[in-house]
Amino acid sequence: MRPMPQAPPTLERSTRAHAMRLLAGAAVLPVALTLAGCLPDRAADMAACQAEAARFYPSFRVVDPDDPGSRFIIGCMATKGYDFSVTLPGCSSAHPLPTQAACYTSGSWVEWMAERLGAR
Repeated sequence: MRPMPQAPPTLERSTRAHAMRLLAGAAVLPVALTLAGCLPDRAADMAACQAEAARFYPSFRVVDPDDPGSRFIIGCMATKGYDFSVTLPGCSSAHPLPTQAACYTSGSWVEWMAERLGAR
């Protein structure tokens, strides 16, 4: 009686590699979900900074980035970990730039990764 032929080693290796990729993906998912709960809410932070600017600078309209109210909002967002940039996608000159949450990017690598993954 002849012995049963065995599967080629490449098939076994590819199956094992596929299983390892699935396990790695399964391990990353809980970490990603946990970190997603730690992401700051840029819109809420912007609303808080705008409310503070209106309280401290009631006579200034936030139009020009050099206005005191605008500088306050930019500084307030900076203390919350955001950098102001007019070159970001979604930052439109149709509205005052300092009041748009889309004109701020996070200095946090966690949010930076979330933005990059969400952009795909």
